[in-house]
Amino acid sequence: MAPSTDAELRALSSTLHLDAPVVRRFIGDYLRLLDTRVARIEHSLEADDLSTATIALLSLATSSSMVGADDVAEAADQLRLRVAAGNATAIEAGRRRLISRVRQAGLRLADIEADGGNRTNGSGGSGGSGTSDSQGARR
Repeated sequence: MAPSTDAELRALSSTLHLDAPVVRRFIGDYLRLLDTRVARIEHSLEADDLSTATIALLSLATSSSMVGADDVAEAADQLRLRVAAGNATAIEAGRRRLISRVRQAGLRLADIEADGGNRTNGSGGSGGSGTSDSQGARR
């Protein structure tokens, strides 16, 4: 495990008061749901369903904060405020920013999760990449 990845895992474990294998599983669950959450936000925005978009953004911000993806949480909160203001140009800029932050956090968190299989006899991570089909993510 890279030193920064190991430090992030230790910090998150300490914050959540959980041991590393449990944190890795939590990260894996977050990653498996991430694409579905983002798709829900995008579909809601495209359909101009602002209340659904707001709820989805609140959900993403909360879960992201819990897993240590504060950059995603911040981008989701900022987009939620832009949705409330109703400025289409600002919403689109916020959506692009959120997608960028989700990709960056997904890669970082996938590294933490994947290292679990190397350190815990395969019981840690699933090696998830943050992608899943929508049926699997809703089970």
